[in-house]
Amino acid sequence: MRRATWLLAAALCLAAVQAAPQAQGEGPRVLVRTRYSAVAGSPNAQETAHKVASLIDEAVPRIAPIVGTDDVGPVAARIYLDRKALVEATGIPPRSRVTGLATFPAAVIHVDGTGLLAAIETVVPHEVGHIMIARAVGRALPSLPLWANEGIAEYVAGERSAQVDPVWVRAVGRGAALELAELDGVIAERGEGSGLAYAEAASLVNFLVNQHGEKVIADLLRSVARTHDFQASLQQVTGWSIEELETTWRRSVVRTWRWPLLAQSPVLIYGLMALLFVIGLARYLRERRRRQEISEDEGDW
Repeated sequence: MRRATWLLAAALCLAAVQAAPQAQGEGPRVLVRTRYSAVAGSPNAQETAHKVASLIDEAVPRIAPIVGTDDVGPVAARIYLDRKALVEATGIPPRSRVTGLATFPAAVIHVDGTGLLAAIETVVPHEVGHIMIARAVGRALPSLPLWANEGIAEYVAGERSAQVDPVWVRAVGRGAALELAELDGVIAERGEGSGLAYAEAASLVNFLVNQHGEKVIADLLRSVARTHDFQASLQQVTGWSIEELETTWRRSVVRTWRWPLLAQSPVLIYGLMALLFVIGLARYLRERRRRQEISEDEGDW
């Protein structure tokens, strides 16, 4: 009897041990593995997982030389087909319009796969950019300002940029840009007002590339990796201090947007309408005077 009882208890313990890993594995599992990706999600996200894997496979080898890293190992991604699940997993504000987030030190990109706020084609390359930037700077990642991190991620995303809305780009051009010292705080909030900060960050990085060539990104990140000092690295690579960068960039923005914004300005439109009205009125009055003079001449006869 005792032997039977002992065997039964042992069997129950063994069953519990075998069941434990299964219970722990009920969460998202890896749906797709490729050379450059490992994409996890719920079983019904299989189709979306293949799309995400394809985007990662394109982005990793393309972005690596731009940011100056040789690490082209697989990028881990997790897909959410439920917005609430993404919010709970990442801690983003419930009303935030964030559709992708790279988290560290886990180095995982979290992707909103619902398609309600943005297509994954605009989200994934940007988030892969963050992973590759982190690989380039290593432990010096906290030394890289958020605006530089986001701006570079936008640049390497290329045409598939995640955050830069044309409305915000025009706002930067109109002179509504935030002070450079404010950018990190606004970006960190991930609130509704972060659009302008993202657009400004992207504009700053594009300006650096236009002035110094695309290699400025890799040079800057390598220097940050060595020095753990962004300002010193910026000075070394570009010859500019933070203040000089901001001043020079603002002047460039004004030159670039002066005429396009003037052409779209209501003041210009109304001014042209007023000018056309004045011209038309002058021609009318001149023609009226001419006819009166002709009528008077005929009356003299």
